[in-house]
Amino acid sequence: MSEIKHIQTSIDMVSYDHLMHLSRIKKKSLKETVKEAIMEYIRRHEKEIMTDSLFKIIGSFSTEEGDFSERDDWRE
Repeated sequence: MSEIKHIQTSIDMVSYDHLMHLSRIKKKSLKETVKEAIMEYIRRHEKEIMTDSLFKIIGSFSTEEGDFSERDDWRE
């Protein structure tokens, strides 16, 4: 599992009420419902993410020091 990043946002009351209603229907916490919604959004837009030119260069070249995308100490 990757590192966890906590985020914070604001939504209008109608959206909040809909999310709370869905949470109650599914017998899940609001946090779980929002996480599911985010993951669904990412899955829906996965093709767009993978066509981004930034992702095309990752791993496309090597250096004397090795593949920085696979090293934990790349910022040192």
